[in-house]
Amino acid sequence: MTRPNPNFDLTVEDVDLIETALCQSQKILAQRRLSYEHCAHVEGGPSGEKALRVGETLSRIQELLGRLSTQKTVSSPAASVS
Repeated sequence: MTRPNPNFDLTVEDVDLIETALCQSQKILAQRRLSYEHCAHVEGGPSGEKALRVGETLSRIQELLGRLSTQKTVSSPAASVS
């Protein structure tokens, strides 16, 4: 059985690429959610459930983007001196 690797070897550029991809996915999913919400309002049915699932995914992406941003930010003693 395999175990997750707790050690990641990612560069800042790798994290930037991941962030860019997540932001693009976020835009696409936000448009999709609006479409589902519109269809649910007009037609009813399963589109409302789809909109909720996409909304949950958007929330998870936003949380992940926040964690990535926090991990990229390194405060050094020189940066904190004003």
